[in-house]
Amino acid sequence: MANFTIPLRYKVLSVFLVWGAAILFFFLRYDAYGLQENAAQALMFVWSIVDGIAHPVVVLGAPDFRAILFIPIGLMWTGNIAAAKVFTLLILAGAALLLYDWASRTRDKESALIATGLTLVSPLALTQIDSIGSGPYLLLAPGLGFWLDRVYREAPRPMGGWYFAQIFLIALSVSLHPAGLAYPLALLWQWYKNPVDTRQQRHYFIGIVSITLFVLLIRMGWSGLAWWTNPVSTLAMTVLGPSDMLTSFDWMAGGVVLVALLFILFKHFGELWNDLASRTLVLGVLIGSVSADKTWAMLALALLLHVGFALLIRAHETIPGEGFMAKRSGVMALIFVLATTFMVNDRADYDLRKIDPLPKRDRLISAITEQTKADAEQKKHVLVASEWPGRTMIACKCDVLPLPSPAKDPKTQLAMLKGVDYLMFDPRKHEILARNIAMMGKATETISVQSTGAIVRIMK
Repeated sequence: MANFTIPLRYKVLSVFLVWGAAILFFFLRYDAYGLQENAAQALMFVWSIVDGIAHPVVVLGAPDFRAILFIPIGLMWTGNIAAAKVFTLLILAGAALLLYDWASRTRDKESALIATGLTLVSPLALTQIDSIGSGPYLLLAPGLGFWLDRVYREAPRPMGGWYFAQIFLIALSVSLHPAGLAYPLALLWQWYKNPVDTRQQRHYFIGIVSITLFVLLIRMGWSGLAWWTNPVSTLAMTVLGPSDMLTSFDWMAGGVVLVALLFILFKHFGELWNDLASRTLVLGVLIGSVSADKTWAMLALALLLHVGFALLIRAHETIPGEGFMAKRSGVMALIFVLATTFMVNDRADYDLRKIDPLPKRDRLISAITEQTKADAEQKKHVLVASEWPGRTMIACKCDVLPLPSPAKDPKTQLAMLKGVDYLMFDPRKHEILARNIAMMGKATETISVQSTGAIVRIMK
């Protein structure tokens, strides 16, 4: 009787199915809270088009290019946040497989497999899926970009489908984060040093520069990002997951990760510059450090795992001896430490959701949602001006506008608030607006103050 062997692709598929099912059943929330603001705006943009509802795109600004990817789920499941989270999960799975393909071709399959597995169980990855964060989508740039460039060069067809696929990937990456500029820059260098021919090189130069400038123009930069944040606190999230309060242990963990990242960047910069995906990761980490948020941290985590383990295995190969302890002891120890830390923090996040299901940053939005529900029961039309218009609109299902610009005096500010019923913002970030509101006297009433902001009623 012949031996029955399960094909490798089915083994891989079964692992991803178990991983996806675990995340869907245990680590995702399915209410209207915990979303990334830019993701919420992209979803609202698509849903409003599908339902034929007016959308304040003029005041909110153009959404990032995830809105194009959200069109199919918007057509089939309008208003369904769970569908967008499942889609983000699939995007992360695809990005992980593409990065595995790149790492196994340019380094070795062992380190690629280790890095892929650790990426998928990291607390940061689960958080990005749950919030529909930009990280999984930006992580497509190095892996998918490497694959598209290789496929195109195997059968170059000027202005063909693979060319425009790369152009769209540039548009998607640049629209998400400053780190997204890494992919067009890396691709420009690729075609500068290794052109197929002069004519196609010119096509790529024109296409890359044109689409990058076009996206920056219609997006007017990047909205909702925190600039020049502390990278140590963000890098601590790659190991320990998100935290509202940084402890000394968080600082130590973030410092260790930062040292490892800097070592890889500067010690092996020349080696990393040799292929498109490595170049994209390096430039993404360097450029994206101006806004060191969770999206940037996903690129840093990918670089650390895929390159770091390959370097560690290479170092072990130089150790004399043939035994396991000589060749793989350090690698196994690091896998054990990281995997245990990742899963412990995943479990802690799961337990925290059961104790305190509402994220701290969304309690203010929950308060305005309850207030607008009470007003709706009294048949009152409500207009809210919010610092987080996308998230607020999805949660309260009411008319929401972004915050007005600060005026020179309270009287002018009050005139700008004509028609607005509630203001919701963080006074620490908008000091002039907060001062104008405070000087309006009986024209305003503060109805909720929390650590993340305040809600002010504008009296009629």
